[in-house]
Amino acid sequence: MSVRLKLTFLYTGVLALTLTIFAGLVYVNMSRTLHNEIDQSIYTKALSVVKSIQIPYPLREILLLPDVDVFSSPDTYLQVVDEQGRLAAHSRNLGARLLPLSESTLKKALTGKGFYETVRSDNLTLRIYNLPLIVNGKMAGILQVGRTLYQTDEVLKRLKLFMFTMGLSTVVIAGLLGLSLARVAFRPVEKISETASSIQKGSDLERRIDYSGPRDELGMLVFTINGMLERLETAYRRLERSNEVQRRFVADASHELRTPLTTIRGNAEFLIKMREKGQPEEMDALRDIVSEAERLTRMVAGLLTLARADAGRELETVGTDLGGLLDEVARGGRLLGDHVHFEYKGFQIPGELTAKVNADLIKQVLFIMLDNAFKYTPPGGTVTLRAERRKGKPGEKDLAAVTVSDTGPGIPEEEKEKIFQRFYRGDCIRCSSGSGLGLSIARRIVELHQGGIELRTGVGEGSHFTVLLPLDN
Repeated sequence: MSVRLKLTFLYTGVLALTLTIFAGLVYVNMSRTLHNEIDQSIYTKALSVVKSIQIPYPLREILLLPDVDVFSSPDTYLQVVDEQGRLAAHSRNLGARLLPLSESTLKKALTGKGFYETVRSDNLTLRIYNLPLIVNGKMAGILQVGRTLYQTDEVLKRLKLFMFTMGLSTVVIAGLLGLSLARVAFRPVEKISETASSIQKGSDLERRIDYSGPRDELGMLVFTINGMLERLETAYRRLERSNEVQRRFVADASHELRTPLTTIRGNAEFLIKMREKGQPEEMDALRDIVSEAERLTRMVAGLLTLARADAGRELETVGTDLGGLLDEVARGGRLLGDHVHFEYKGFQIPGELTAKVNADLIKQVLFIMLDNAFKYTPPGGTVTLRAERRKGKPGEKDLAAVTVSDTGPGIPEEEKEKIFQRFYRGDCIRCSSGSGLGLSIARRIVELHQGGIELRTGVGEGSHFTVLLPLDN
């Protein structure tokens, strides 16, 4: 649920509660006012009747009553009873009916004080004022003045219906109006959100949120976001310049190091050929020079590859038959060492499997993994190069899964992710002469091909590196 809907429901709920309380207070106040008016009316009428009658004792035998019809009206009834509750007189508008008189009313009248009652009689609700008639300190009878509450009840019903209808209409109209106003009020917020999302998707940090409204809370929000974007842009440009300088340095250093390394290696190899009959110590030293020169050459080549990848250069890719590419890699893999057994299991499906790749870079990835596998597999172990087609996720391409497996010591769990970091050398490779760049280069190349690398390993279980590449067919 959106914020504007929540606010609309909240304000509408508060309005509905306020109107309900207000309507309830109005209804209760109106009801009390009308009932008090009726009570005052029948009380005044009862006093007028009392002033007009004479009551010798006993009441029933020599009763001198005024014409009670003079005091009656269409909705007001009068009735006089003796102390036993027997009828002494009544207004004509009662007809054959009598005002209700219960035993509890007679007992209450003995107190000598007037009191009100609300009773039902012949489907009518009556408000009755009972006034005891006292003669010589004794109750001689009771004067009852009653008035129907029909009109009052009708007025209250109409008032209730009116307030309910008006209240409901007010709440509905206020809700719709509030929703419309909320849309208008939140339109700048939606614009801010759309602009921020566009900046995030397009990485255009130079773009700013346009706002021409007052400097209120919303204006301060826009001002803060624009300030944050400005700082992000400055930091990004600074970082970009720093990375560019770093990439340029690595690339330049790699190019500059190639020439002297080639010279050192060439001269060392020449000296080895010229002094094959020299002292063994001299030959060992020369071989060490060649070995280290080769290692530095590989390191420089790796740094150059990473520098090119970090520079964001687009790869030159063409549709390549992966089966043929793997056959070439397998032929080269058999020459990496004869101390282990090498197995190759290509795609076991008919036809070609093609993918848009840079064949040389993919070969480099696979040779990096094969070289590591041969390096860390003990004599008599097995290195396997296996390929299969893997079903892609719904809506995505199928994948070529190329796995390089070995029966070496495996990799500890805590080092599984670290080995892909540049120059990382864990305990498992202390004795190695590698540069620590191979797997980092492999992962970067595969990522540039929109693929990935999976690793399944464990101490004493060997390692299984799987390269995943999206297929074209």
